[in-house]
Amino acid sequence: MTRHSADERRFLLRWIGANAMAELVGLGAVGLAGYALVAAVGEPPATRETLLIALAFIALGAFEGWVVGVAQASVLRRALPALRCWVGASVLGAVAAWASGMVPNVVMNLATPQAAGVAVTEPPLALMLTMAAVLGVVAGPLLAAFQWRSLRRALPVGAWRWLPANAAAWAVGMPILFAGMQLAEGLAAPALIVGALALSLLTAGAAVGAIHGFFLLRMIRRNALSSGP
Repeated sequence: MTRHSADERRFLLRWIGANAMAELVGLGAVGLAGYALVAAVGEPPATRETLLIALAFIALGAFEGWVVGVAQASVLRRALPALRCWVGASVLGAVAAWASGMVPNVVMNLATPQAAGVAVTEPPLALMLTMAAVLGVVAGPLLAAFQWRSLRRALPVGAWRWLPANAAAWAVGMPILFAGMQLAEGLAAPALIVGALALSLLTAGAAVGAIHGFFLLRMIRRNALSSGP
């Protein structure tokens, strides 16, 4: 293995680990805070509570974006010293993605209010995972849009690839998260529930990091070749 390929492998492993831990901490905090909020409000929430919950999740999404941005920047700092404003861009992207994701939920809750005590029938798991993949294709570029604006200053050649890279990454990551939540719902012991959710967060973060990290390495390599010796 050459020194160059060894450096790339080290970068990718660090990138995957950073994304896995960031989603564990960031999304884990969103999940815990969101669960506590919904439990405090009760179900089904009234119109005012529905809007407040949506705003709270958007604010929590900003925290997730900050955690992810800090983790990713710690890896990018050495590889792309010209990169600027990555953490802020990550926060803005997370806010945009969470806001767009909350709109259908709010509209659905307001348009079809549920009566208390009425059970909600969930769609089949295969359909849920397919919908999660579609959500990932849409949310991925939103998460990456502001990062792309920062990235193109450091990687002027082909920086646009960061958008489809995130679409592909989250098309895989979202179904993993949804599958983890479904698994946790079928468990009784709190320790098992926490373990299942933590594992799904780590796995989703690692999968996302592996996919867009592969794209990112190719972008770095392409720009290095275009700049010459």
